[in-house]
Amino acid sequence: MSNLQSIADPNNIKENQFNETCDFSIWLRTCNQEIEKPIPGYVSFGEVPKWLSGSLIRNGPGGVDAYGARISKHVFDAPGLLHKYHINNGNVTYSSKFVNGNSFRQNRAAGRLVLSEFGTARTPDPCQTIFSKIATVFQTPSEKTLTDNANISIHPFGDEIYTLAETPFAHRINLENLETLNTINVYNEIGLLNHTSHPHVCGNTVYNVGQKLGLLTGLQYVIAEMECNKSRSTDPIQNNGDFARSPWSVAKIVATISPQTTLKTSYMHSFAITENYFILIEQPLYIFLPDVPLKNIWGGEPIVSCLQFDAQKDTLFHVISRNPEKSVSTQRVFRAPGFFFFHTINAFEVLDQNTHDIHITVDICCYDDPRVIECLYVDALQNAHANPDYAKMLRGRPKRFSLKFSDCENTPRGSSLVEEKVIVDIGCETPRINMEYNGKPYSYFYAICSDVDAQTPGMLIQVNVSQNTYCTWMEPNAYPSEPIFVPSPNSQGEDDGVVLSTLLYGGENLTGPNMVSLAILDAHTWQLITKVDILCETAIPKCLHGWFFPDSDVMKCHTSDFSENG
Repeated sequence: MSNLQSIADPNNIKENQFNETCDFSIWLRTCNQEIEKPIPGYVSFGEVPKWLSGSLIRNGPGGVDAYGARISKHVFDAPGLLHKYHINNGNVTYSSKFVNGNSFRQNRAAGRLVLSEFGTARTPDPCQTIFSKIATVFQTPSEKTLTDNANISIHPFGDEIYTLAETPFAHRINLENLETLNTINVYNEIGLLNHTSHPHVCGNTVYNVGQKLGLLTGLQYVIAEMECNKSRSTDPIQNNGDFARSPWSVAKIVATISPQTTLKTSYMHSFAITENYFILIEQPLYIFLPDVPLKNIWGGEPIVSCLQFDAQKDTLFHVISRNPEKSVSTQRVFRAPGFFFFHTINAFEVLDQNTHDIHITVDICCYDDPRVIECLYVDALQNAHANPDYAKMLRGRPKRFSLKFSDCENTPRGSSLVEEKVIVDIGCETPRINMEYNGKPYSYFYAICSDVDAQTPGMLIQVNVSQNTYCTWMEPNAYPSEPIFVPSPNSQGEDDGVVLSTLLYGGENLTGPNMVSLAILDAHTWQLITKVDILCETAIPKCLHGWFFPDSDVMKCHTSDFSENG
């Protein structure tokens, strides 16, 4: 994509020097068999809190060689693999299953990429004529044109669970056995060309951002609202053979925003929300819309070929009221020097009691440019030890952006600059918070370290945004996953609970056997409470995002034994 320290030791990060102890092969492992019969884990440290009961489900690429050796050139091309860590009565089991979408089935059957993925072009079918290639442009996206690979995230939509990526598809998953129940074509349901991998789950209401293209309106960013508590029949007979009406079938568009450049849509992996506002961050990494049919659909080039990074452009913050009657009339636009990001951390609003001005704070894990995407090519990972700039390409920092409404009143639209500052001087990725504080003033977030040249690159980080400090936890030769906060019963504070993460270990075989561990940390003290080890015959690839689904009846029966097990 050519277009495109610890506080105690300030020398922990060395610019342009790569720490040879970092094992990048964790990204190159391939699951060669699904684990359908749950494997019991062994508690190697502490004990599992008695009140903790439920399933941690994680999603991520299932391996770059899943369709054959050297088929996939980028980590994001691998099929989605679901990992389930079921916790009950002090015991933990592990199982796994691929997301069984159309692309996965076709690619597995053909032993090649039938549809182009994020970083790898499809392998041409020798039997396909030039006329059938042209015809694919006019066929439906679900069948012939776009991959439905959903290997990034998993979220609850009411009592249903879906895996997501950025293409206009979602797969409904059975929580018990990880089976893929059905696939939703979001474009057919609500007309979205794509959507983010990170919707905001607000009880039974889910919000997500996507793009629509209208004959009269042109390209627009839209915010879709899905009320997931509405009754939708799950009887296939009542739905003409369909498994169920999806949350997208009852969705409504609650806001529309015009992009800053016609026919160029910004790459959006996540967005922010407060109690009264949506915040869309329009970064200068664009998809030029005409390139999609020309390059990706007809030309067979990978999705990444459509991305263009304009280093001269600013990043725009679009602030839209959550009140539908005010969503257009009260839109405000702020700008900051251009940057790249995958993940927002949190956002919140504060009313100045003296001036009655509204201040919105948005926290984001930021990079100077999108070269981090290049770092996840297979060749880049295999040669990372020989690349003196590799760590610099991954160098990002969590930043805080302050948006003051009064700054918009006397300036032309879109010219109000935000104030920005670094929260802590350590690379943070896959940030998570206590979701009770989503869109509200908060103090803590949890992340993995993205500084691969740190003395111990596999660190879990607890960041105090109020004090601009952080704590780390690490185990030598262990590489953690996104940390997920679970509140303790009768929680008395923001950090009253535990954080769940999974650990992979360096130096293991790319095809297995591999050991994976479930680590449970005290969210307050940032000390390890429990570690559960699980040995699998297959390799366990590094995953991306997950969600904890509690066994509510069990957790309600317990008061917190947090202090007893801490």
